[in-house]
Amino acid sequence: MASIINNIGALSAKRNLATSQAGLNKTIGRLSTGLRINRAFDDAAGLQISNNLRADIKVLNQARRNANDGLGRLAVQDLVAEEASNLLSRAAELAEQAASGTTTSAGRTAIQAEFAEIQDALNALDSDTKFDGDDVFGNAFTVRVGEAATEIVTVGAIDIDAASLSIGGDTMATSAGASTALSNILTAIGTVSASRGTIGAKSQRLNTLVNSLGISSENIQAAESQIRDADVASEVVNLTKFQILSQSGVASLAQANQSAQSVLSLLG
Repeated sequence: MASIINNIGALSAKRNLATSQAGLNKTIGRLSTGLRINRAFDDAAGLQISNNLRADIKVLNQARRNANDGLGRLAVQDLVAEEASNLLSRAAELAEQAASGTTTSAGRTAIQAEFAEIQDALNALDSDTKFDGDDVFGNAFTVRVGEAATEIVTVGAIDIDAASLSIGGDTMATSAGASTALSNILTAIGTVSASRGTIGAKSQRLNTLVNSLGISSENIQAAESQIRDADVASEVVNLTKFQILSQSGVASLAQANQSAQSVLSLLG
């Protein structure tokens, strides 16, 4: 039935054109942002999962940075502890010399003076070594390496001062004193070596965690990308489709309006 009141063809063409335009706008939006999900109505469930995964990625990346910070602190401890070992080795050499009956009293006085400097140097290394303003020695610390409160690596306190190594009260002014000092110094060397062994073990653990956290972050990021990122190839196909539909919709609407106007020729 021909009608000039209700142009059903034009109304249908207009509705289809609006649908095509909406699809075209969505496709352009996805291509411009690179994301398949730009607003909640694009994929509500996918958006929720994606946001959760993004939070997991940020936590894992921060945990990895925490582990690297821990490695840095342990590296400082290890290098300074190595210097302490060198000082103790020199002290052992001095004690061996002072314990000998061939060393004169004047010689032992000079040896004691150097040993006192070594004791002071050990105390300075223990008290003055800092990491981000915090004392490296004498303090235990923990490294958070995951979401759960239990995901931590604890590093016990390490001390390298003369008193903690039980050589603070030693003297090399006499042969007997030097002999006692030598025994204590050798024990102290073993203590520092054991501490460095602990540092190495904790460093290895943190290094493993850095690698595993990086792998986890990459895998979760890949999963999040599958959910949220736009498939560029697919969207280019959609772009072409909606462009053609929009063009044909405009042409159809124009044709429908032309058909309604032709009804007026019946009145001529």
